[in-house]
Amino acid sequence: MGLEDEYQQALEHVKNVDWNSTSDPSKTFETNIRYLGGLLSAYDLRPDQALLDKAIELADKVIMPAYNTPNGIPAAYVNVATGEPTDDHDLILAEFGSLQLELVRLSQLTGNQRYASVANEVIYAIDNVTTPFPGLYPITWSLDDFTPSSSYITISGGGDSYYEYLLKTDMLMRDEHQLNMWKKSVDSMQTYLRSEAASNMVFLGELNEDYKLLQTGELVCFIPGNLLLGARYLNDDNIAKFANELMDGCYDAWALTPTGIAPETWGWIDKSQNITSFPTAMQMAMQTTGYIAQDLSYDLRPETLESIFYFYRLTGDKKYQDMAWKIFESIEKYCKTSAGYTRIGDVSSVDQVNPLDFEESYFFAETLKYLYLIFSDPSIISLDEYVLNTEAHPFKLTNKIKVQAEF
Repeated sequence: MGLEDEYQQALEHVKNVDWNSTSDPSKTFETNIRYLGGLLSAYDLRPDQALLDKAIELADKVIMPAYNTPNGIPAAYVNVATGEPTDDHDLILAEFGSLQLELVRLSQLTGNQRYASVANEVIYAIDNVTTPFPGLYPITWSLDDFTPSSSYITISGGGDSYYEYLLKTDMLMRDEHQLNMWKKSVDSMQTYLRSEAASNMVFLGELNEDYKLLQTGELVCFIPGNLLLGARYLNDDNIAKFANELMDGCYDAWALTPTGIAPETWGWIDKSQNITSFPTAMQMAMQTTGYIAQDLSYDLRPETLESIFYFYRLTGDKKYQDMAWKIFESIEKYCKTSAGYTRIGDVSSVDQVNPLDFEESYFFAETLKYLYLIFSDPSIISLDEYVLNTEAHPFKLTNKIKVQAEF
C-alpha cells in the first residue's frame, strides 16, 4: 500500500512492546489469532527479525503456558504476571481448537517443533471423542475430562474457526489427518445442518439435543468461502455446489434488507414445513426477504465479504466484485461517521439505523482488508502462495498450491 513511514513507526512500537505490562489475564485464543497471527503475518510479508523475535517472546510468555494443564488442553486464559494458566473448567471448541495454524507457522519459521506439536495433539484428541454427528462437535467442553458439556452444535461463534483451521492447517503443513477431519465435518454439515428455506434459500442450521434449529447469522457466512477453498484444493464438485448455494443465501441476506446490510442473526421456515401454520408476521417476513430477521444489528462483520473474496479469487468471476461493491456502498452509507465507522442497531430501517458508537478492530483487520484485496491485483496475497488465518492475517505457504483462478 506504500505506507512505508507508517510501517516503520509500527515496527518501532512492536520492538518496545512489553508483554508483562498488564495485570489482566490474557485470553489464549484472542492473543493467538490477533497478536501472534499479526506478528507472523507481518514477518512473512516483510521479514524484519524484530517481528519474529516478538512472536517467539509472545508465544513463550503468554500462549504456551496455557498448555500447562493436567491433560495438555489449553486453558482459556493465562495470568501474564505469573505465567500460569487460570483455573478454567469450561472451554469453547473454537478457542482450544483454533490455535494450531499460528503455532505451526511459528514452528516452520523457527525450526522449533514444540509449538506445532502441542497444538496439533489437541486437534487429534478431539477426533478421538465420540459424536453422533461425525466431525461435528458441541461448542462447550469440560477441561477436566475433555468431553463436551452440552449438545449444542453450531458453525457460528464458538465453533466456526475450529472447522476453518482443519482445512487450512493441511494447506500449511500437509496434515492429512486434519484434512480428513475437515472432509468428515463437511459431509455432516450437508447431512445434518443444511436446510432449504421455503424461499429456496439455503442456510446452515444448528443442532441441540438432536433437534435442528432453523437459525443462523452473519458469523456463519465465512463457511461458503472455506468450502469453496476446500473444493478447489480437492477438486470436489459436490463441495463446490454446496459452497455456492450457501454463498447465495449469505449474499441475499444482505441484498434483501432496506439498507442492503444483513442482520446479525436470522431464522427461516424450512421448505418441508407448512408455512401457513406459522404466525402471519413470520409468513410475511419469508415473503419479503426469504428469511426471518432476529437480531437486526450489524457489528461491522466481515464474514460475507470474506467468502466473496474467496469466490472472486477462486473463480475469477467479476460478479463477486460487484457484490462486494454493493456491500461497501451500504456500509459507507449507513455505518460511516465523522470519526470512523460504527455498529448499527437496525438494518431494517433506512431512516433510523441507530448508530451504536463502537468500532471493532476486526473491521480493519478483516472487513476492510477483504474489500481491499477483492479490488487489488489478484497476485497480491495469492491463494496459491498464502493461507489466511481467521483474522485475515496471511501466512506464506512453504509449498505452493494451485487453487486461484487464472486472471
